[in-house]
Amino acid sequence: METEVNILLASANDAPAVAKLNLLFNEVDEPADAIAARMSDPNCVETVILAKIADKAIGFALVRVVPSVLYSTPHAELTELYVMEEYRQRGIASGLIVFAEQIAVQKGARSILVQTGDDNVPALSLYRKHGYEEYDLVLRKALA
Repeated sequence: METEVNILLASANDAPAVAKLNLLFNEVDEPADAIAARMSDPNCVETVILAKIADKAIGFALVRVVPSVLYSTPHAELTELYVMEEYRQRGIASGLIVFAEQIAVQKGARSILVQTGDDNVPALSLYRKHGYEEYDLVLRKALA
């Protein structure tokens, strides 16, 4: 029997779970100790949020809030959002979004950006449900 889903801030001790979820989501096999080191770095501008059932991490979100030189409020971005497939359609991603937005507000942000593929219909639907609107065009350049 499943228990309640808990959404909470992750600590460096959660790095193995974050690494596993990152591998599932982004197909990036980053060592847990490297993730833990970055999570522990006081200069890190991303906050890791986990969704757990009991002690099992089933989803995560990352929110980046950075100050701006030219604007009085910081820039906020939901940089990652993932829920394991078998736990989808239960409101977990919505809970992660709300938690990330609360962190952004606590840190002084007045808006938050998210980037997803223009063909990712489920993600677009979820974000629109939470009041996100098309805002701008994102361009990318790979650096050597």
